[in-house]
Amino acid sequence: MKKNKIVAALLSAAMVVGLLAGCSKGGSTGGSNGGSTGGADTGAVSEDGVTTENITLTYWHYEDETTIGLLAEAFMKKYPNIKVECKQIADMSTDLSAAAAAGEFPDVFSGTDSDTALANMYWLDITDYVENDPDMNNMMVSIKNYGIGKFDTDRWFGLPTWYQPSAIFIDRNVITKLNLQMPRTDWTWDEMIQLIKDATVDDRTGMKYYGLGYYNRLDSLYGIAACATAERAIKGEFGFDGNDFDLSYWAIGEQEFGDLKTGGYVAPQQDTQAMEDWSGDWGTWFGSTGHVAVFSEGFWSYQNIWATDGYQEQYGLDIVPYVTPNVVDEKDHNIIANMYIGGVSTSCEHPYEAYLLLKFMGIGTEGWKARLDIYEDESITNASGVALKHSNMPVPMTLDEEVWTRYKAMFPTDEEHKQYWDDYFASITRPVPYGWYSIAGYWNFCDQYFNKIGIHDLVDAGSAKAADYAAEATEQANYYHAEAMLSYFGPGGYDVLSEEDLNRYQSIVDSFGQ
Repeated sequence: MKKNKIVAALLSAAMVVGLLAGCSKGGSTGGSNGGSTGGADTGAVSEDGVTTENITLTYWHYEDETTIGLLAEAFMKKYPNIKVECKQIADMSTDLSAAAAAGEFPDVFSGTDSDTALANMYWLDITDYVENDPDMNNMMVSIKNYGIGKFDTDRWFGLPTWYQPSAIFIDRNVITKLNLQMPRTDWTWDEMIQLIKDATVDDRTGMKYYGLGYYNRLDSLYGIAACATAERAIKGEFGFDGNDFDLSYWAIGEQEFGDLKTGGYVAPQQDTQAMEDWSGDWGTWFGSTGHVAVFSEGFWSYQNIWATDGYQEQYGLDIVPYVTPNVVDEKDHNIIANMYIGGVSTSCEHPYEAYLLLKFMGIGTEGWKARLDIYEDESITNASGVALKHSNMPVPMTLDEEVWTRYKAMFPTDEEHKQYWDDYFASITRPVPYGWYSIAGYWNFCDQYFNKIGIHDLVDAGSAKAADYAAEATEQANYYHAEAMLSYFGPGGYDVLSEEDLNRYQSIVDSFGQ
């Protein structure tokens, strides 16, 4: 089955967020700042502080256009004096640079590359709004505990707007065919790896069974799940704990994944000769073959493909989600996630109203109730004729009980499958974003070092050992992060770092390469 035909409606943003973890997307900064400070509302306001003037706010995003358009309508119904104009971003750096140069910068935008926004001081400091918003107390615990949107400062410059966790899926039919046992849902990393190996079967009489099919590399999943919180509270890729990196954790997962590939446990990728040799069709997606047991996939692969009417029945699949396993068998653990970050523009003339829009369109409880009104009505489709819940529907970040009751009702609730979904949803309340969303300097490190030497390809091919790069890569990552923190948040940028932080980051920069 050709996946690209099934997912014609899949937003290009889904490809941006998943161009594979551990440094695989290129990013650049450029353009002039859309303004240096936020404007202030000066007219009459209502009792809740919202302007009563007729104003227009612009919202730029990466989501399904129909969904966002309907969500904007719900916001305008709540605030009739505020008109919202929306635009889907094609390329964040290019579009924002052009908008700044033309003096047409959006009031609010949600992005996939925080380095671009921070380097250009595009985002306004919204700390006062966030910390005085009671709704923020009801969000997933890691958002406030880790300050997702603070970028390791004590100020809020953004908020998560779109969240999809990493996901492990298992095809129960394959497990049955191979006479294996379904693992416990609170399994460990070693148990997952063993299942991948046990489910790789080639008896030479038919199509080989592979233990693993992947979109998300296992090394990024391992890097978050690698150790107990008491050992090192990892809050980002490459062993990042909010202060510095430790790629020794990444190296273990990288090597383990590379060994699985060279050992023949990983299914071929779509549009390759290996796929044609295996399935007979160059364009086959491994997720439709019925010959793969475990999947490290984007959450959207379930919503946009496997969950569509008749798909699993047509290809003989029985797909269920599994908790991304922790290495140390710790029940409450973090999970790597795609998580767009959005913010209010520094050029915005109505920053409080823009903050309300930012929250409504993304993280906020009220906005999520409006989203569910949209997703629950499957008669509403986008331009491709796809019901909106099958077009990159995100996961709520609010812990509101009503929201979650309604959200979970859109997934299998039958006796055979419900517990898998309940256990999975219970495991995803501590998201940690991929590095490009939340770590200053992440893409500089990737572009200037990690991707340049091609570590993934070297290890995957068996021509290098990940551990040989761990120390050097750690030093490089810490340097690029420190350099970015000084540039973005030091005296030449937002100027919010303490003297102690300035000295610490400067020391890392000064000692680099010595």
